[in-house]
Amino acid sequence: MDFIGIDLHKHIFTVCVLDENEKVIDEMIDIETNEKGLDLFISRHPPDNCRIVFENLTRAHFAFHYLYDRGYAVDVAHTGHGALKEIANCNFKTDRIDAYKLALVCKDIWSGRRFIRRTHISSDDNMRIKGIVRVHNECANIRDEMYLRIGEYMNLHNIPPHPKYKDIKGKRYSDYLISLGDVALSSMVRMMRSAIDEIEGTEDELKKYASVSEDARILMSIKGISALTAITILSAIDGIYRFETPESLVSYFGLAVTHKESARKMSKVGSITKEGDPLVRKYMANVITNHSTRCPDSDLSRFYRSKKESMPHWKAVTAAMRKLTCIIWAMLSKKEQYRFHPN
Repeated sequence: MDFIGIDLHKHIFTVCVLDENEKVIDEMIDIETNEKGLDLFISRHPPDNCRIVFENLTRAHFAFHYLYDRGYAVDVAHTGHGALKEIANCNFKTDRIDAYKLALVCKDIWSGRRFIRRTHISSDDNMRIKGIVRVHNECANIRDEMYLRIGEYMNLHNIPPHPKYKDIKGKRYSDYLISLGDVALSSMVRMMRSAIDEIEGTEDELKKYASVSEDARILMSIKGISALTAITILSAIDGIYRFETPESLVSYFGLAVTHKESARKMSKVGSITKEGDPLVRKYMANVITNHSTRCPDSDLSRFYRSKKESMPHWKAVTAAMRKLTCIIWAMLSKKEQYRFHPN
C-alpha cells in the first residue's frame, strides 16, 4: 500500500509517496493543478494500491472530485486540526516537506494510529446551491447597510423625505432620491436597488430548487421555514445519511454546549461551540421567533416559551434551535412532515 500526500495549491501541487515502511518511493514537484497535471499523477499511481490525503484549500474541491470519480481513495484533511496546524506552524516549510508530512498523516489515518479530522466535500450541484445562498445573504447585507446609510445621510444633510411614500427600499422612493441630484445619495440608492434586484433573482432560483426537492417540502411544513431557509439548511447538511444521531447534527451546526473537565469533574460551560455554518444558525434563530408567533400552540413554541421563563432570551432561542435541529433530523431521516402537537 502506498500513502500519498499532496501539497495542493491554486496553480501547482507537489506529491510525496511513502511505502508501508514510511520510505519515500516517489516525488512529483511543481505539477500544474489542472486536469493535465492530475492525469500525469494518475499515470504513475493507479488507484488500486494507494491512499491520498491533501488539505482543504482552494483547489481541494476540484482535485477531490477528479480523483474520487476515477476510483481513488481520497481524504481531505481539515486545516484546523492539530496535526495540520503542526505542518503550518513548523519553522522550515517547503512544498516537499509539507507533502511528506501529509503522506505521514495519510498513513496515520488509514492505519488508525491517530484521529485526523476530515472535511466533507460536497457535490458540484450542492456547491452551486451554496453559492446562490451566499450571494443572497451578501446582497441582503448590502441592502440593509445602504438602507441605514441612506437614512443617516438624509438626516445629516436635512434632505426631506418623500411626501407620500414611506419605504426607502421601494422603487418610487428610490427614483425620488436619485432625482435630487446628490451624487453620494444617488450612488447609495443605486447600490441598494442593485442588491434588491439580485436578492429577488436569487430567491426565484432558490424557490425553483425548493419546488423539486422533497426534503425542502418536508422542512417547509414547519411554519416559519421559507424556501430560502430550507435550501440553506439542506445545502449545509448535504445528505442526512451523514449524521447517525440528532446529536451529531446539533454538533455539526455548532449548537452543542461546550464542556470542560477538571479533576475528573465534567461541567457545562454554557456557551455553544459555534462550529459549522453561522448562516444556518442565523436562519434557524429566525425560524424560532417566527414559528412561535405563527404557531404558538406547537410543541416547539411551548418549549421555547418554557425556556424563556428560566433563562435569557437568546439562551432560550439557542435551546429551541437545538430542539428544532433534532426535529429536522427526525423529519429528514423518516421522510415525514412536521407533526403538530397542540395542547
